[in-house]
Amino acid sequence: MSSQQPYDYYNQEPSPQQPNPPQQPYPPQQPYPPQQPYPPQQFYQPMAPTPTESGRGLAVAGLVLGIISVIVWFSPYIGFPVAIVGIFLAAFGRRSISRRTMATVGLVLSIIGLVLTIIFTGAVIASSQ
Repeated sequence: MSSQQPYDYYNQEPSPQQPNPPQQPYPPQQPYPPQQPYPPQQFYQPMAPTPTESGRGLAVAGLVLGIISVIVWFSPYIGFPVAIVGIFLAAFGRRSISRRTMATVGLVLSIIGLVLTIIFTGAVIASSQ
């Protein structure tokens, strides 16, 4: 075993073998240079939506109505109006550049829903006679 004491991290006292060196005073700090003023802020007017941006909501609505028209094709009272409005909204929604594919899918689904509604309505009318 060693004759040294264990080192205490919490109670650090200078050891008698090593005297503390005298501390040198810090040199004086230079003052900071003055801060440059911020440039004046410019406020912009919001721009009106362009035709390509206004079709985004129409594309989504056309897709939703296209999906609904494919689901409710067996009811002519619901199927016809939903499919026709879906066709118009999807056609106008194709103006959007970013959502053109979505509008095309909605247009196709609405046309399919309209055709199924016409076929089902014709079959019901033919079978009732």
